[in-house]
Amino acid sequence: MLIETKKRTIFVVDDTPANLRLLYDILSQADYHVRVYPNGKFMLQAMEQIEPDLILLDIMMPDMDGYEVCEILRRRYNPNIPVIFLSALTESYDKVRAFEAGGQDYITKPIHPEEVLLRLNAQLKNVNEREQFSYNLEEKEKQLQEYQEGLVKTLLRLSGLRDNDTGNHIERVQALATSLAGIVQKEPGSQVNSMFVEAIRLAAPLHDIGKIAVPDAILLKEGKLTEDEWLLMREHVRVGGEVLGELHLQFPENSFIQMAMDIALYHHETWDGQGYVHGLSKEAIPLAARIVSIVDVYDALRTLRPYKPAYTHLEALEMMCQMKGTFDPYLFDLFLTHDRLFSTVFDSIYEAGRVDCNTQPLLII
Repeated sequence: MLIETKKRTIFVVDDTPANLRLLYDILSQADYHVRVYPNGKFMLQAMEQIEPDLILLDIMMPDMDGYEVCEILRRRYNPNIPVIFLSALTESYDKVRAFEAGGQDYITKPIHPEEVLLRLNAQLKNVNEREQFSYNLEEKEKQLQEYQEGLVKTLLRLSGLRDNDTGNHIERVQALATSLAGIVQKEPGSQVNSMFVEAIRLAAPLHDIGKIAVPDAILLKEGKLTEDEWLLMREHVRVGGEVLGELHLQFPENSFIQMAMDIALYHHETWDGQGYVHGLSKEAIPLAARIVSIVDVYDALRTLRPYKPAYTHLEALEMMCQMKGTFDPYLFDLFLTHDRLFSTVFDSIYEAGRVDCNTQPLLII
């Protein structure tokens, strides 16, 4: 699919009024939007308000020559805007310097309308192709995201988690994990980016996908589990890892599936290595799993279960602070610093879930 070709905007920079008039006439008649500037300073100021599709730039100008203007343009603004230099300078040295400054082409004065239009059209053809490529890439990314969203919903329907999970535990963990990842992203020097935050939004709901293999007699049991039942319950992390691992083998480059697998496998590991089932510790536990671990415990403490009451926000924080060695200290400090946000997120989704839920509570382990 081709994107609609828009009317292009051209900036012309030249300290000679006659050249500005000539170029304005040539480009306007060719159906371009044209803006003319007598020096580079005015053009750079205009860049704060509007971004052109191409710049025709004179070299020999007072205050700032074209080379300097082009270098500033490349540093401060979109480096992909094509720049065609206009100059009476004919030495090879001048042309080489123009390209070194970031120019894409070089027109020697006096100005010939046909040459200007041919060279300008050649550069704008490259712009069109680049924009079409970006558009196609965005469309593919959109399709991939829709596929991943559909995959999550399908897996959750198959597991029955959405129907059996009182209070929308999955939606709350998703929102809480996404919120915590977003906070980490904003920290100075953070390696977390928007792609990570989006991936955890999609992957977090699958953290308990392995419970598809846990018998209802254990999953829905009212009361404390026996030792054997507890061992079976713990196996849900392995099953979840296997389910998502099969997908990962088919799509090894897909970061979302990799993250979902990591979360399913390791969200019950602890910072001190005393979690289950792999005994990982500290940074050996994937970051996404460390994030989900915190919000999963918080959500479990806040909700009513057959074996425990629903604790208040402050009670849950106090209990979590007593779980020494369980959480990544850095992430947990951020969680505590922004605790009111997490309380608000939890309360809003929990109240919405209470309206719809008529099923028996699911054991959150």
